[in-house]
Amino acid sequence: MKRRSFIKKTTFTSIPLLLHGIPVVASSDLLSQPLEKMALSAIQCDRILVIIQQNGGNDGLNTIIPIDKWANLFNARSNILMDQKQVLPLSGNQSTGIHPAMVDMKNLYDNGKMMIVQGVSYPNPNYSHFKATDIWFTGSGSKDELDTGWLGRALDSMYPNFPNGYPTPDMPDPLAIQIGSTLPFSLQGPHINMGYSAPDPNSLLNVIGGVSDVAPDSDYGNELTFLRLMKDQSNDYIKVIQKAYNTPSTNPVIYPSNNKLADQLKIVAKLINGGLKSPIYIVNHPNSHDTHSAQVSDADKAKGTQATNLTLLSQAIGAFQQDLESMGKSELVSGMTFSEFGRRIKSNASLGTDHGAAAPVLFFGSMLNTSSQVKKSIFPVSGMIGESPNLPINASVSDQVEMQFDYRQLYTTVMQDWLCMSEIEATQVLGSNFVKLPIFNSTLSSSIDFDSDSLILFPNPSTDGIIFIRFPDIVKDYVSVSLLSINGQLIKSEVFKLNQRELKLDYSSIVENATYILNIDWNGNRFYKKALFN
Repeated sequence: MKRRSFIKKTTFTSIPLLLHGIPVVASSDLLSQPLEKMALSAIQCDRILVIIQQNGGNDGLNTIIPIDKWANLFNARSNILMDQKQVLPLSGNQSTGIHPAMVDMKNLYDNGKMMIVQGVSYPNPNYSHFKATDIWFTGSGSKDELDTGWLGRALDSMYPNFPNGYPTPDMPDPLAIQIGSTLPFSLQGPHINMGYSAPDPNSLLNVIGGVSDVAPDSDYGNELTFLRLMKDQSNDYIKVIQKAYNTPSTNPVIYPSNNKLADQLKIVAKLINGGLKSPIYIVNHPNSHDTHSAQVSDADKAKGTQATNLTLLSQAIGAFQQDLESMGKSELVSGMTFSEFGRRIKSNASLGTDHGAAAPVLFFGSMLNTSSQVKKSIFPVSGMIGESPNLPINASVSDQVEMQFDYRQLYTTVMQDWLCMSEIEATQVLGSNFVKLPIFNSTLSSSIDFDSDSLILFPNPSTDGIIFIRFPDIVKDYVSVSLLSINGQLIKSEVFKLNQRELKLDYSSIVENATYILNIDWNGNRFYKKALFN
């Protein structure tokens, strides 16, 4: 089913439930097998993922700013670039700054509670809003046509036959809750939507308060009121949502006013505070990030449309994180932002930017791998995975921010290292094996160890496609070795029974002059090593 068909099919078939003023829809379409598996695992490990969608294609170069490439950046976009002195510095990061509208998120970064993943995209990126959004929602490649979402597939797999027989003692609450928009395609399962959708936070508050929206004073309106009442009364989740929302907070946090994203996150925080076990929450930035014109103010390039969007984002996340810490649940919750694509390197003549490719993704929370250098990894900067974007001296209108990581690497990392799914489950969800990134605190998973000293690759670079692994001692065990592209795509996987210290790998027939990653499973640990072939 195509996205437009899905929207047409579901828009008028769901009756909104109202929770003390916030509309909640028991949706008929969730997003993906992967999410299903993720959700079940999340219940077992009691972790929660909050996803914030920035629809429209956010300009990553003007959000997370490559100050080490300032001259090249100025050459490409002098008409929209702020004064370098206005860029907020990031603690311990000499190459990168953050937009001055994002004070709260700068503070999170400086305190080890925000992680930047640079250059996120996928091969052959699509620049259509609809198609690019569908790709992110479904967890697919640029040429694939999937009719389920990555989260929906997971939930459908983890909770078979839903909603029949649910709620259960193990999962008494909604599998996923979406606030602030229509049903996201990411939650679309093979047969039914696996979560609750609350397009208008005020309507959800109606449900919580037991108040219904006003219906027309007519026979139709009376029938509609009755149907809504029956729907609310028959819905098994209304009481648990009401109870969770109305649980008092011992240390209430003040959220910013006139900020619809903050309103959504405040509801999420109240439900988490009330003990709701739902593992997935999705919220939506209220404004479009499609800034073809007037992205910045001509009078002050640090202000304008994008600055307004980033202010809303930063203040909302800052208050939400403070709320989680106040209630003592910050270690249970991690969040991530995403937009369907970035913007081009070169600005246009309308004080804006056009559709582009790669952009940074931001994670936030208390359990990120941000203590000093990205711990036990090849990434040298605290709080950042990847490098400052490589910009040409004089960018043309067709130049793009290069991809450093496939977005599905983030998905598989979230599934395995945060929501407790196995590598096999994550691979089934995404249809392929993608190498994980060291986003989360390594203590969360004792089976993963990003160690740069225990194993040695030589010769590295290799000139003939042959490379050796030297172990710290003679290995008398099975060792699994996978060769992956720098973007995380599995190329070859082998298992060896060793009684020696060195292992020879012959990739002469399959590698090109490029950088690859070796994923080595040995002695209960997983190691990632960069391998260069010239």
